[in-house]
Amino acid sequence: MEKVWADRENLNVNEKWKLEKDGLEILKEIPEIAATDYASLAKSDIERLKWAGIYAQRPKNGRFLVRVKLSSGEMTAAQARVIAGISRDFGADSIQITIRQCIQIHNLTQQNFPEVLRRLDAAGLTSVEGCGDVPRNILGNPLMGIDPEELFDTTDIVRKTAEALIGNPAFSNLPRKYKISISANPRDTGFARINDIAFVPAVRKRQGVTENGFHVYVGGGLSSNPMLAEKLSFFIRPEETLSVIRAVAFIFRDFGYRESRTHCRLKFLVQDWGKEKLEKTIESYTGPLLRGGREYLRRWNYGRFHGFHKQKQPSLYYAGLHVPMGHMEAADLEALANLADEYGDGTMRTTNSQCVIVANIPERSLAALKAEPLLEKFRPDPGPFEGYAAACTGNRYCSFAPVDSKAVLDRLIASLEASFPKMDVPFRINLTGCVHSCAQPQVADIGLTGGKMRWKDAVTDGYAVWIGGTLGQNAHFGYQLDGRVPEERLEGFVKAVVALYLSERKRGEDFAVFVKRTGSEAFQKLLDDAAA
Repeated sequence: MEKVWADRENLNVNEKWKLEKDGLEILKEIPEIAATDYASLAKSDIERLKWAGIYAQRPKNGRFLVRVKLSSGEMTAAQARVIAGISRDFGADSIQITIRQCIQIHNLTQQNFPEVLRRLDAAGLTSVEGCGDVPRNILGNPLMGIDPEELFDTTDIVRKTAEALIGNPAFSNLPRKYKISISANPRDTGFARINDIAFVPAVRKRQGVTENGFHVYVGGGLSSNPMLAEKLSFFIRPEETLSVIRAVAFIFRDFGYRESRTHCRLKFLVQDWGKEKLEKTIESYTGPLLRGGREYLRRWNYGRFHGFHKQKQPSLYYAGLHVPMGHMEAADLEALANLADEYGDGTMRTTNSQCVIVANIPERSLAALKAEPLLEKFRPDPGPFEGYAAACTGNRYCSFAPVDSKAVLDRLIASLEASFPKMDVPFRINLTGCVHSCAQPQVADIGLTGGKMRWKDAVTDGYAVWIGGTLGQNAHFGYQLDGRVPEERLEGFVKAVVALYLSERKRGEDFAVFVKRTGSEAFQKLLDDAAA
């Protein structure tokens, strides 16, 4: 592979490191790194460890997390036990489900790396390219293959795509991360518009014959400069999915920006090139692609699958269980794996709402499963605030976040559940610890971004606010209000927002529609009052 960008001027320091040694080379060096003192590790090798899915935690004192990739959330009970065992033996029992359907194990040390990676590989799991400037975990429909609503089963597509991309040197040196979403569920379970490339279900009629396939979106992303992905003109047959993903990856690799790290995401290249040039260049790799068709979409489900529901297979059900803040201990994951084996066939899935699905449960077993004490902790029927909240890792482990995202949101949600016991609709609050937007605040009913602010002549934790974001058919980012809410006033501010919505909404009007109808002025006043 010719590195056509190698002679560019002003390459950032990460690009220079990657030219010296490819990120995947670190996999060969894991035994040597395990025997090295943390203080002796080069910064470039700490960066390359991301290609092994290993990321330095906060504080940077020799503790790491490993991010296990689960394509579309696929996992077996046996694999869940392996993950739990690694966490118990090496990771202080701390497990996080991420907003991209991965599982993170925290508190590892270098000495653990060889055994951790050996156990993952033996279980058919991988952390390779869980982080870094590479194709990340494939986001999608956690119900693929069992979903009564899916237009077609995407299981083989997702698996073959992951197999083709993971550890492939052709894609191991991209300008930044490459986020892929593949789903044939009509409820935007893959959060299409905020991914680098996303495939959504579509149908095309020609000469009386209906063909199922995808429409494709390219160039979405959040962080400090959020953009919704651009819809292309193509109608993609299922068997063409991987070729389109590869084509866009090649374009990103060879033409993407590699100067300022804040300007290296695919979305900036798509914005500058425009749709016509992008489509023409994609077809230079794939050959001619079809056009037309219509999207097969229904109301967005927020990535939530709570409760007990019928599968497409007769007499089989799945259970969607809420995991508060996406956090659990090793014993919790083992217990969930035991339920999956006892009441199903060991099939489990993680969701991009940081929850767990247990699948293939015979109808005759439902009553016994519902009576299990574990379901008091991981409820199938969480409250309207609790069940729709999302938080990033926060400053407990992340070097970028100045706030303890999960703890702050947990307290806020508990207060809201107590204050609004008759809340009759889901209300989505996403709290992210910094401008990187890992908890996706721009598409929440209320999105909060942690930071510092001056208030009452002191520096305190404060939160920037987004109001009324949504995905699905009418995707749009929320309004970003001016200023920040000090943490001391956060609870009162959010309660005032909810109370305003409940008092002035129309019948059947969800919050995003309400905000779009009424505008942001009333919410800005609430923020101004809270910050006064």
